[in-house]
Amino acid sequence: MDREPGLSVLILRPVVESLRGAGVDPPSFLRDLGIDAQAGAETFVRGSLAGRALTSVAERVGDRSLGLTIACCMPLGSFGTFDHAVWTGGSLHDAIARSSHFYSLVTEGVSLAVERRGMLAHVSMRAPLGARHGTVLTDIALALNVLRAREATGYKLRLRSVSFRHRAADAKPYDALFQTTVAFSQPVDGVVFDASMLDLPVRTPDPAAATRVEARAANMEHQLQSGDPFLDRMRAAVLRGVWARDQALSRLARELAMGERTLQRRLREHGTSHRQIVDDVRRRLAEQLLLREDTSILEVAYEVGFARLQAFYRAFGRWTGRTPAAFRSSRRVSATGGTRSERSSRRR
Repeated sequence: MDREPGLSVLILRPVVESLRGAGVDPPSFLRDLGIDAQAGAETFVRGSLAGRALTSVAERVGDRSLGLTIACCMPLGSFGTFDHAVWTGGSLHDAIARSSHFYSLVTEGVSLAVERRGMLAHVSMRAPLGARHGTVLTDIALALNVLRAREATGYKLRLRSVSFRHRAADAKPYDALFQTTVAFSQPVDGVVFDASMLDLPVRTPDPAAATRVEARAANMEHQLQSGDPFLDRMRAAVLRGVWARDQALSRLARELAMGERTLQRRLREHGTSHRQIVDDVRRRLAEQLLLREDTSILEVAYEVGFARLQAFYRAFGRWTGRTPAAFRSSRRVSATGGTRSERSSRRR
């Protein structure tokens, strides 16, 4: 990446909104960052700029652990459908994988990595070399993931340890939130817990939102059906892999109860391949989601399984020869019967 990684407005708006109680005027704060009221989720702000602005607020209000304060003030749903998509269904391991893709997409590179070391699971937060988001945003990200994971697992998650690369003048707020001893000036930002907890089932505490997420998944699975039982099963498995962030041939073979070579042979017999099926499912999912005016292009990129917005743009261009915005615009024109001038001409 040849420029400094940025933060999406999708992240910044709810973060800044939580600062109203600290005397911050969100519209003014965002305007100072170059964000107007019409800016969409695809608008990004330099991480260092946002980080400095939040650090200034922390100094002004005298809250040295402002990131933790903000995290505690952001209920599930603060990030819209992303929150519910991340924390609905599967295991804690699945949710961490979805959360990793969410953060890498909306922060241009920050992600969560899970590593099993014996009986322990290490979840570390990683950022691009040029990222300078600051300690407030680091605290928000790590604290929010822990708070969401606790709630989604019915408060069964128990941490063994927490570490931060930055220093802290007062460790007490950190110890209280994470409910364990927190170490600072460490090589990594992350948490450690028993590896067995990765298998804990997760479920959003918002049943209505979960139902909407599951309904969209079921609807898409239905639309992918072609009448060929094998290909229908394959597309359904790929679709689940898109949302689980695991499209590996090995996983698909296990889910379809056959060996990898057998699966590849069956796909060749049907005149297709693993790569072609994955591309087809992602393309069709992207096209369906782009028809929804209430779904941002950033959300579409996430739903289709991309961790970088630019990667989604490149793939969509390869699939359709158009940008996502151009595709959406053309479908809008088709749905309304043409442009305004074209409709006027037809009436005459």
